[in-house]
Amino acid sequence: MTVKAILPFFITAILLTGLPGAWSQDEADFTLRPDAGGEPTIVTIRVIVLDLDDISGASQTYTANIAYQARWQDDRLIHEGPGDRKAKLSEIWHPGIQILNRQRLQETFEEEAHISPSGEVEIVQRVWGQFSQPLELHDFPFDHQVLEFNLVGAGNDPGTVKFVEDAEAPSRIADTFSISDWAVENWEAGETELSLVQGDRPVPMFQMWLKMKRNSGYHLINNVLPMVMIICMSWVVFWVPPSNMGPRISVSVTTMLTLTAYRFAIGATLPRIAYLTKMDWFILGSSLLIFMSLLQVVVTTYLAENEKLTLARRINQVTRGVAPVAFLLVLYFSLF
Repeated sequence: MTVKAILPFFITAILLTGLPGAWSQDEADFTLRPDAGGEPTIVTIRVIVLDLDDISGASQTYTANIAYQARWQDDRLIHEGPGDRKAKLSEIWHPGIQILNRQRLQETFEEEAHISPSGEVEIVQRVWGQFSQPLELHDFPFDHQVLEFNLVGAGNDPGTVKFVEDAEAPSRIADTFSISDWAVENWEAGETELSLVQGDRPVPMFQMWLKMKRNSGYHLINNVLPMVMIICMSWVVFWVPPSNMGPRISVSVTTMLTLTAYRFAIGATLPRIAYLTKMDWFILGSSLLIFMSLLQVVVTTYLAENEKLTLARRINQVTRGVAPVAFLLVLYFSLF
């Protein structure tokens, strides 16, 4: 037999051995689901939260570094080894894993699969970036939030793929996170289902969620405590005789200017949302009390100027007790 006659057989052999495994030509369409038409393909999922960088109430997002792993069995890809072989995801069937709540992400690894000699297929991916997350901030800065990371098997007919938790290497989170003003209360991972369109059959989904608690110490020291001091400063006028109009007006105006500067200073630390949080109610109520103290100074000064000094003094005495009680009520109903 001549070289020209042998060459086509030689090239064919090279092409076949260059695939993820040396499979026969009648099984060449490896993009079809294993055991198509039979039982659902079991896909084992593992998720690891490597780091959590930020939780943004204004943009309703969180920033995290997350890795996930998926494994399934495909007997058509059995090969002789000795080690794992690689294949592009476009060349074989895969569950079409998509991150449901992704926004702007960076992927670390190539979109490829590792195939063991026994036909077990494994894909590993690490993503970093922003994930959308509706946040409930009415209780800010004493709020608790649930952060979700959702993997769905898109592109498959309902009932053909089933996600399960990896029992040998279960999902987990890092011991510590970069984010400093939040603490993890609890976390859980497991499989579930999701209907992408109401009324459609559900598709498989693997979900990890973290219950987070905001560390409110920063806001108590830097936001609440200065406001308490400003309010106490506004009470000084209640101990100044109503006849001393100059000092009383000076203290009241200074207090209002201090409050205005304070509102601008803490604006960057408060979430910019369309509804009022507990902190917003506290600042609003405290501002109203300071404004009422300014009105009290104007009224008592007017009474003292019009020969009603006794009534002005009586109002001063009553206000000394009413003002702290009113502030305690604002503090209780706004923050607790």
